[in-house]
Amino acid sequence: MIFNSFEFLFLFLPSVLALYYLTRQYISHWTALSLLAAASFFFYAWWDVSRAPWYELTGFNLDSLIQTLWFVRHVLLLLGSVIINHIIARLMRRWRTQPLLAIGIIFNLSLLGFFKYADFFAENINALAGLDMPVLGLGLPLAISFFSFQQISYLVDVARHKTDPGRFFAHALFVSFFPHIVAGPLIQHHQIASQFNDTTRKDDIWDNLGVGLSIFAVGLAKKVLIAESIEPYATSLFSLAERGDAPGLIAAWIGAIAYALQIFFDFSGYSDMALGLARCLGFRLPINFNGPYKSASIVEFWRRWHITLSHFLRDHLYIPLGGNRNGEGRRSINLMITMLLGGLWHGAAWTFVIWGGLHGLGLTVAHYWGKWGPKGWFDGRRRIFAIALTFIFTTIAWVFFRAASWNSALSILAGMFGLSGLGLAGVDPNAILWILFGLWIVWGLPDTPEVFADQLDEQSMKDAQIKPRPGLRWKFSKRLALIAAGILFLSILNAWKTSEFIYYAF
Repeated sequence: MIFNSFEFLFLFLPSVLALYYLTRQYISHWTALSLLAAASFFFYAWWDVSRAPWYELTGFNLDSLIQTLWFVRHVLLLLGSVIINHIIARLMRRWRTQPLLAIGIIFNLSLLGFFKYADFFAENINALAGLDMPVLGLGLPLAISFFSFQQISYLVDVARHKTDPGRFFAHALFVSFFPHIVAGPLIQHHQIASQFNDTTRKDDIWDNLGVGLSIFAVGLAKKVLIAESIEPYATSLFSLAERGDAPGLIAAWIGAIAYALQIFFDFSGYSDMALGLARCLGFRLPINFNGPYKSASIVEFWRRWHITLSHFLRDHLYIPLGGNRNGEGRRSINLMITMLLGGLWHGAAWTFVIWGGLHGLGLTVAHYWGKWGPKGWFDGRRRIFAIALTFIFTTIAWVFFRAASWNSALSILAGMFGLSGLGLAGVDPNAILWILFGLWIVWGLPDTPEVFADQLDEQSMKDAQIKPRPGLRWKFSKRLALIAAGILFLSILNAWKTSEFIYYAF
């Protein structure tokens, strides 16, 4: 089930909102959270259940039961992960913390490694050593990268006494909460536990729905109206390269920029929808996206793109490796290790590792430039040049992120650097118009957190260094309500033709 599907918009979401608020008002806060956790597990299970060939199941016999359990195996995996991590967290409160924390981290990384990287390593070992190790072909459980990291952050928070293990179903909701489980934001337990535990909170339902649906409408429009409209021009380039053809200079840059804009609006749209859906239920998630293409350096880019993943990698990998405590050389090594593993986290392929390595190199150069480069580089007109240079670098790096193979990536890069001719033939003028429109939104308009600053998590706003635009703050008014309703209506009309989000694959 995806946010832009009709079953989510017209069945799941209205039912969950009504059930949650009615239960919280007339029964109890904890019962409402339990039902919300159950609904989140149902949301997660639907991904596999909707693909099950139910027409082949006949009667309630052992074979049909086994097939049914196979179709929902991934939700059972998620449930098992919650149970084991909750037991470890409870034990950490009684006995020595460090050994149990190590066991918990190893368990979560092993789970992630087995399902996501077992085949990758087997294929590479077979290729290098000439062996014939079996490839399991298990398939990637939905969102395993996200909920594995969520579990690690939960155990670390408990170990550092930032939070208590909490009730089991509250932990289950923390991991499975449907607005964020599939593609983030990555939430630390202490960021949401206080909201779950607030039994005295008075719900202003219309305020929550007004703000939440407005943010959701903006995110849905980014995905449905913009990302999906730009997607064909990106796919055309990468499909061309996968067939072995060499794109020319113009075609290569149009396709690469189209993908840079597609993933921007796709992921930004999901992040907005996650914030909006959580707010509809009265919860405030941390901000995960804030106009990254306005960045004047790769350092700034990672403060704006997938903010919660950046914080996770910083707190749980870069700093434990030593951070910048042992000189510039060691910092460069730590940055490179962090980004290489961050690239591998996105996907079990060498193209993702190269993408991470490029960003590690970009971060290293940016740090050296900031220390020894000319002063005032990011001021005035120079900042415009720095933003353009950063965008060009990230666009080139996206080629490896999107390409299906090393050869197709190199073919596109050869075109982008003018090694395959000019490539004017077959260039669609509509692609240029969509790119110009997308870049105008990216650079000419404020991003969602700047507009809805007063309605978002305050600490998250400070951490992301987001400054609201004084004249562009969202506020309750009939005019803005009509605009939000119009955007939502137009997006729903076009939702039938949309695909899943890019980050669903991770």
